[in-house]
Amino acid sequence: MTDKRSTFRWTGLIFLLALLVAGGGALAAEMGQADAEFMTAEVEGSKAWKGGGTIDLKGRSKPLTLKVSNPLAAEHGFAIDTMKVKDVIKPGETKAITVPLENIDQSVSEHRVYCQLHPKHVAATLKVTK
Repeated sequence: MTDKRSTFRWTGLIFLLALLVAGGGALAAEMGQADAEFMTAEVEGSKAWKGGGTIDLKGRSKPLTLKVSNPLAAEHGFAIDTMKVKDVIKPGETKAITVPLENIDQSVSEHRVYCQLHPKHVAATLKVTK
C-alpha cells in the first residue's frame, strides 16, 4: 500500500512540475523575449510612448514580439499603422503584442508608435532594418 501511495505522489508531483515549467516557459517566451519594449510616461506634463529601438528583419522567420506597459492611471492606445497594430493598454497592464512579418510594411524603415485614443500624446519610433 505504501508503494502505491508513494508512486501516486511522485507521479502527481512530476505532473505538477511539468505544468509549472510549461506555463512558466510560455510566460517567459511571451514577456521576456520581446524584440522591443514600450512604456507610457509623463514627460514635462505630456503623455508619451517611450521605448522602441531597432529590429533587424534580415533572415527572420518568426513574428515580432512587442512588450507594452502602461503604469499610468488611464488607458492608452498603442498603434503602429505600418504594422497593422491597434490595441488599448489598461492602467497597470503589461501586454505582449505579436506582429506577423507579413503585417510589416517593408517600404517603411521608421514606424510611428502612437496613442490612437489621445492624438496629442508624444509618439515613439520603432526602426526596422532588412
